[in-house]
Amino acid sequence: MIFPSQWHSLKLSFRDHTVTFSAGRSNLRARIHEAFIRLSALSSGTRATIHVHHPRHGWLKVCDAEQRYPIIQNPLRLKPARIWQAIGHTLAEADSWPTDEEKARIKLERQMRRRAEIASARRNRFRVIEGGND
Repeated sequence: MIFPSQWHSLKLSFRDHTVTFSAGRSNLRARIHEAFIRLSALSSGTRATIHVHHPRHGWLKVCDAEQRYPIIQNPLRLKPARIWQAIGHTLAEADSWPTDEEKARIKLERQMRRRAEIASARRNRFRVIEGGND
């Protein structure tokens, strides 16, 4: 659950330029506007995408519930409540993803099951015929 007073590390990016900042629900509009101005100084014709930092998965592009990535062209027309909800949605979605260790463990379990199936199939396919020397 995301609390209203919680702050997040955010990043605006356009092409190869980025501006990193922290913001909470109450000051999101002002922080994005300030970061957008700094980003505009680095490159002209700016359309910024916003990223949020997740503790396990690093920087993630903010995506709302309809799987849309908000593109900021004019921060004065920004709807901060919608952006804040998209940030919350992105972080909640990322919490359900497995970590790298969990992925490795699942992959190893899958490999072990597959090897056991192959070994069992080989044992059932080949039979040793016992016979004496003629």
